[in-house]
Amino acid sequence: MDAGTPASIGSVRFAADVAVVPSANGEGTVRISYAVMYDALHFLRHGDGYRARYEITAILYDRKGHQVTGDSWCEMVMVATYDETNERRTASANELLFFVPPGRYSFKLELTSLDTRAVGTIEREITVPRMVPGELNLGTVLFETGEAGGGEDAAEPVLNRSRVYGEDRPDVRVRIPVYGTPDSRYAIGITVRDGRGLLKKSHEDTLVQTHFLREYVYEFTVLDLEVGAHVLEVEVIPLPEGKEVSARSRFRVVTSPLSWGEDEEKMLAQISYVATRDEMDFLSSVPPEERGPFWDEFWAGRDPDLATEINEFKAEFLRRLGYANAQFRSIVEGWQTDMGRTYIQYGEPDDIDSQPIGQMLNAWEIWYYYSDHTKYIFIDKEGFGEFVLHEITRI
Repeated sequence: MDAGTPASIGSVRFAADVAVVPSANGEGTVRISYAVMYDALHFLRHGDGYRARYEITAILYDRKGHQVTGDSWCEMVMVATYDETNERRTASANELLFFVPPGRYSFKLELTSLDTRAVGTIEREITVPRMVPGELNLGTVLFETGEAGGGEDAAEPVLNRSRVYGEDRPDVRVRIPVYGTPDSRYAIGITVRDGRGLLKKSHEDTLVQTHFLREYVYEFTVLDLEVGAHVLEVEVIPLPEGKEVSARSRFRVVTSPLSWGEDEEKMLAQISYVATRDEMDFLSSVPPEERGPFWDEFWAGRDPDLATEINEFKAEFLRRLGYANAQFRSIVEGWQTDMGRTYIQYGEPDDIDSQPIGQMLNAWEIWYYYSDHTKYIFIDKEGFGEFVLHEITRI
């Protein structure tokens, strides 16, 4: 199983994906692609704008813990306004290449703020396979974002380092590297299963191998998938017969036009953020298998515009739920964290003030909701980026 893209731990949030590209000459390539968002960086006032400086360190270790290779460099991001420092869009992205012999390695990618010394870290175990011409092997499945089945005017697919998809990013494009014998034929099967192992999509095809490497492309949409973790599995079998090879990779759906889940108890806990006490008592008293009509009644009672086909309240709730799961996850799901609960209940803050971790103080973040005259103060007590609600204050 490909471990997928782990969330960075520490005070700096960023995403990174690792792909192994084997070769026939006895040496493979480890390709590391990372991206950091504006709101994850620590900006300080600089001239007429704001500046964030950070250092990236990437190291590969062998199985004995000895450093095999690595690199380190500095980056700087400049923005003109304070609002830009809180935007949740890509500030910097890059790709690293390391060339190593076949074997098992551990990989560490560390991002350190040069102004505050706040640190975020991602660690992975990776394997560089020994490739032999004539043998069938699969490389790392690469997840991209692009318009599935798009025409000539469709935007070029881009690497999706976080492997996160949703209603605002519904089209998945995966590239599957197949290493085999030229002029061979292979049967390829692809399935998508949800977190409970239930089959959601399947695809079969015949692949004609024209060169040592052939990349097979499969496109699909997540609009018919539930919110949650999913697994894409690939099986390739030589024709007319032979030994199959397979690969499994994880990705996540954070928003969906479908119901927000099939776990009735989890749904009940999530809806408690916006439901009244009487509604919760009533829904809890109804057997789970009989709640369907009452869920419909619950949402219909909150639909702000019955003239439209979309229930705007439900759509916004699911969007917030998906965003909380994507942005605030820690040892629990994002919706269960203090920041996630606050975001689901009240939406995007009007303003955010933050202080990264220092030598003597805990990191903290303040969310301002001016229309409610309220501010929420969150503190990272342990220094691992898990902010807990410390205080609610009137402003």
